[in-house]
Amino acid sequence: MDALALLGVFLKASLLSLGGLSSLPLLRADLVAPGIATDDQLVQAIAIGRISTGPNGLYIVSLGYLVAGVVGATMALVAATLPPLVIVPITAVARRWLLATPVAGLVRGVALATAGLLVATGIGIVTATGSPSWWQLTLAAIAVVLTYRGTLHPALVIAIGAGAGLALGR
Repeated sequence: MDALALLGVFLKASLLSLGGLSSLPLLRADLVAPGIATDDQLVQAIAIGRISTGPNGLYIVSLGYLVAGVVGATMALVAATLPPLVIVPITAVARRWLLATPVAGLVRGVALATAGLLVATGIGIVTATGSPSWWQLTLAAIAVVLTYRGTLHPALVIAIGAGAGLALGR
């Protein structure tokens, strides 16, 4: 995939996401489905993004690197930073309109739809390698409980999951 096409994929995902992992379903559809990236690369990029400092949405820079090296990381970084640089001045001008009740309802609806897409994408990633075993499902449920309130750092939850996976996976 050439650099401009990769920029287009990452820019579309950045423009249509609400931040964090909400770009994941779009990136999986545009990169994993056609065979440009793998589910393993996607999971690796998410893990790197969660462990490293900064916004969670910057996992796309790691994904860009895994797909196309330094050029891919550069395209992903440009795509991740361009929409906020355009949106900030627009929101300053349209602040009163954005605080209206219909717009708030629209944002809540989009957030709920994004949550549903993230669940569907997560299930697709997990079942891509076969059906998970009982201990993997239990481990996922424990991770959800531990991270629900955000009191544990994601790196600690990942380390606990890696240790349990090594011990139980054999």
